[in-house]
Amino acid sequence: MIITGIDLIPLSLTMGQVGSALGFDSSSVENKGASAETLAAQRYAPPETVFVRILTDEKFEGFGDGATLPHYLGHGIGSMLDWLKRFRKVLIGCNPLNIADIHRQMESVASIGVPGCRPAQAAIDMAIYDLVAKVHGCPVYELLGGALRQEVELQTQMHGHSVEQLLSVCEYYMNKGFTGLKLKIGGKIRREGFSKSSIDEEAEKIIGVVSRLPGSIQVDVDANQALASPKITIGIFERVLREAFHPNLAIEQPLHHLDIAGHAFIRRRLPFPMVLDEAVTSPEAMIQIVRLQAADRVVLKPNRVGGLWQAQKIVSICEANGIGISLDTMPFTLLGDTMLCHLGSTIKVHYPLDGEGHTFFSSSPFVGGVTLKNGHGILSKQPGFGVEIDEDQLSKMADASV
Repeated sequence: MIITGIDLIPLSLTMGQVGSALGFDSSSVENKGASAETLAAQRYAPPETVFVRILTDEKFEGFGDGATLPHYLGHGIGSMLDWLKRFRKVLIGCNPLNIADIHRQMESVASIGVPGCRPAQAAIDMAIYDLVAKVHGCPVYELLGGALRQEVELQTQMHGHSVEQLLSVCEYYMNKGFTGLKLKIGGKIRREGFSKSSIDEEAEKIIGVVSRLPGSIQVDVDANQALASPKITIGIFERVLREAFHPNLAIEQPLHHLDIAGHAFIRRRLPFPMVLDEAVTSPEAMIQIVRLQAADRVVLKPNRVGGLWQAQKIVSICEANGIGISLDTMPFTLLGDTMLCHLGSTIKVHYPLDGEGHTFFSSSPFVGGVTLKNGHGILSKQPGFGVEIDEDQLSKMADASV
């Protein structure tokens, strides 16, 4: 079997009516009066997404999805397509069943692991795993070694301006059966800089929310690198410890992604688990996190590390060192979220994962895949990811402007 073609189709994703009712910064002052349902549907600006279809001489096809958020991953649809076209040149004629060689070929044009190419690598990787699993007539999770569970618990992200807004979003999701909530902080610090009032406001937001949440709910307080200083972070969370201890609270990525030593310093001085997200860019980066004992858990985004091939290496490093693993939605489509749930089903210790990104968009060319119900993602036993393509919808969503 050989690869005979790779289709690259940019998609135009649009927010649903509820999500588009606001601007994309749901913590802004303008959104003070937003409803819980509207805030629940609110995320980021739609990702810049490319659908990848790998074709073979034996009629098997594999589907992948690469997404980038320019403000988060540092490049846009143009560079995504550029990398995908580079990969296509070296992959035509290759055996898709040899996953190791597929990655070797991609690395041959990506030099020493250019970070900007990883979402493109992940899109190819996703399509390859889908294709190979279809050839073998098994779900992708069996190709990854087998599922430890057919259902995964779900987490979501909470954005909001006030404590009451945030609590309304918490209640909205807990009523839907979610067991993990990610509380976003640091917005005011990013917008206005550090001040005594902005630091106090972030602490009061955390205290106001977690003091009223059940101890059974996993709460990750995610600063997205905004707190900058280990001492400021420690001061905020020592106050949380005094005023609103929550037995299932963790701190996520308070410092710059390169400040692994700073995170290790915080971890040694606070009883809350330390979760690293943006710092987890590769298996090599994960080794540095282990060496410095900087994390109790990580947020693994296959889209950021180059796909399932690299993600499984990171999972092995974490499991060998007693580090927990959370998964986070990206590439945000039904296909991408299904991929995450397949990976999540294979991880030994299960934390709620964020696999609902696809529900925020008004239309999709994908049919099948993971089913969300009562705060769980339920996997099918269909070959590959179990996702089919609605060709008419794909044609409508193809972004002709690119």
